[in-house]
Amino acid sequence: MKSIDRRHVLRGAAAAGVLGGIGVRPVRAAEPVTIRLGYGGAAEEQAWLLIAKPELGKNHGKSYKLDATRFQGSDKRAQAFEAGAIDLSEGSATGVVFAAAEGVSAKIIASLTRESSRAFSTSFYVPADSPIKSVPDMKGKIVGINGFSTAGHLWLKSALEKNGLTDKDVTIAPVPFPAMQEALRAGKVDVGEFPQPFAALLEKQAKVRKLFDAKYGIPFDEELIVIAGKDEVLKKNAAAVRDFLSDLKDATKYYLEKPKEARQLLIDTKMVRVSPDVYLTMDDYYRDPTLRPDVDALVKMQEWQIKAGFQKKSADIKALVDTRYLPD
Repeated sequence: MKSIDRRHVLRGAAAAGVLGGIGVRPVRAAEPVTIRLGYGGAAEEQAWLLIAKPELGKNHGKSYKLDATRFQGSDKRAQAFEAGAIDLSEGSATGVVFAAAEGVSAKIIASLTRESSRAFSTSFYVPADSPIKSVPDMKGKIVGINGFSTAGHLWLKSALEKNGLTDKDVTIAPVPFPAMQEALRAGKVDVGEFPQPFAALLEKQAKVRKLFDAKYGIPFDEELIVIAGKDEVLKKNAAAVRDFLSDLKDATKYYLEKPKEARQLLIDTKMVRVSPDVYLTMDDYYRDPTLRPDVDALVKMQEWQIKAGFQKKSADIKALVDTRYLPD
């Protein structure tokens, strides 16, 4: 009779899960990756939807979960991103390109909104009774924008230069968008920059006149709000980032197909604090349903920024954009 190899028996029993009558423990599913997302207060509706109602995405809570933080100013969001306090940042494409030219490591992975002649474009307003009737009348006046070297600053500068003026011919006052209407009403600024939903709210609540918009001085489509992440973070959490963008695409589809229902949801969840009679019917920005950034537009935007003196160096735009994480 052949001898029995006891070790072989033990290995077989363990593999069968019956050693000592105790079953093998099931393999625990991996914990969802926490994605720390920094976001702002204008033109980011489809992302707000996903924050307000995560169940719109089939992957939330499975492969990833969002830890979203709202920033009132783009400067604070940029600082948090650079310090590694957030993983992904929703912000101005202009700012991302400028930062890349200065050596900040980041990748643009998705587009949320664009400035386009096909849809609403960020606008500059004056009170209805203002003596400012056209751009040349702005000379010597105070103009409120959301910050220096921002997209708003570039639009202002381009509009002035189209009329033989420069931004030295006006006084620029940095004002956060939520405070811009009051600044215009109180006379602290003579002209104010208004994105949505602040423009719709202004037109509903005050007697104003639109002076010009972003497409007045820059005659091509621009990326407005994009999502950026650092390469090392993206690569480390590639699967979770892909699933997040897949959910974001679904949220974008819902927003584009059912805008009133989507906006009502944002009001109900306090993501947006604008009355329904204004918000549900407002004109909106152009949003690409694929979330794919427009590389050609970014190249033109950088050329414009360099021409305006906002950038001294060029960023490699093709290297800056990484679409590998987008769903097909």
